[in-house]
Amino acid sequence: MIEIQEEKNTNKFQFKKIINKINETVTGDVLANLAYSSMIMIYFMFFNIQYEVLTENILSKYINISSMIFLGLAIIMIEISYKKEKDSIFLYGVEFLLLAIFVLLIKHIPKLLDCNTQTYILIGSYLFAIYYMLKSTVLYTKERQEELKSFIDIKEIVKDVPIKKATKRKNKIKEEGK
Repeated sequence: MIEIQEEKNTNKFQFKKIINKINETVTGDVLANLAYSSMIMIYFMFFNIQYEVLTENILSKYINISSMIFLGLAIIMIEISYKKEKDSIFLYGVEFLLLAIFVLLIKHIPKLLDCNTQTYILIGSYLFAIYYMLKSTVLYTKERQEELKSFIDIKEIVKDVPIKKATKRKNKIKEEGK
């Protein structure tokens, strides 16, 4: 009786340990995603404020420098993800690469689309915000589904291997009488 209770307590402890680990990974991924999206939104806010104040020459230098910074961050993240073999860091690196391209094209795309630079930046910031919100939702949903799948022990109960039974003759008594 004591051994059974100890085994149940051990299972409960392992169960809680698994839940805590899953919650930490889900929270970590979602918080990292939120941090990156916040950095991007703050950048766009400062850029909108500085667009009104700075001259075109200084603004052009600001765009080039910020694009190079985002490109450097993207390269560093991609290198780290290659060394550690982490797909999530690689994805963040690609996102910063796209941000660097977007920032670099601030000088040219508004002229091609015949729109205001602030409109272009506003649309870009909305697109990045929507992307990060959808990404956070997908990450959270995916992790929760994996958590639920880990709790289902039907695979352990039901084995795929069929059990072969030896055939029995029903008229065994008749054969003995012959």
